[in-house]
Amino acid sequence: MLLALDIGNSNIVIGVSQQEGWTHQWRIQTDADKTADEYRVLFQNLFSEAGLAYEQLRSVIICSVVPQLTQTISVVFDHQPHLTPLVLNGATETGITIARKSQQTVGADLIAGAAGAYKMFGDDCIVVDFGTATTVMAVRKPGELIGGAICAGLKVTIDALVGRAAQLSQIPLEPPSRVIGRNTRESMQSGLVLGHLCMIEGLIDRMKKQLNSESIKVIATGGLSEKIGPHTDYFDVIDPMLTLDGLRLIANRQNQ
Repeated sequence: MLLALDIGNSNIVIGVSQQEGWTHQWRIQTDADKTADEYRVLFQNLFSEAGLAYEQLRSVIICSVVPQLTQTISVVFDHQPHLTPLVLNGATETGITIARKSQQTVGADLIAGAAGAYKMFGDDCIVVDFGTATTVMAVRKPGELIGGAICAGLKVTIDALVGRAAQLSQIPLEPPSRVIGRNTRESMQSGLVLGHLCMIEGLIDRMKKQLNSESIKVIATGGLSEKIGPHTDYFDVIDPMLTLDGLRLIANRQNQ
């Protein structure tokens, strides 16, 4: 049984996998100030409610973009001598090559997403991850992460605008029924939500042109993918579990 943890700036996504499926999944808020003991109690409570025990685990893999929490979460498993967490980074043997000199600077979440997407399509593909940042990454045969674009995430953009404009308030993360908003709320939804989608669509178009492939597959993942993804026809697949699936593939490679 595998425990996979995707530590993001806003949320930690946790999955327990047995063979090829995910038997349990949780999404908890990221708190970099929590201690290892506090996370240990939190994980124990989640496991207890699910009828699981640490002794059932055979491996743990961690993907983190929060350096402060990488070590903290790793320490959680110090009391389990049979578990040595694998912390994913650019030097890990993943089946994905990284087409840049500074491999260690590539986000672990991007590597895991690339691994999951390439396994799914087995061909050139683009991965759009809607998280704290929205990333658009290109993967080329035979499994090479060649780069992409990193943008401010939708929630970050909304928070920034609302925080600096006294007369604007938070809005639901959904597009309005029409592009031309008839009030402040609809206008904000048009500019922010539809505008974010237009940015993503434009980046996908430009990447397809650069890769010389109009038929390249595009997959959306991340916390907002199921909410935002259905409002565009640019995505062939919407899979919020893609990063965890990539982590499972990478963990399995280590055990072969």
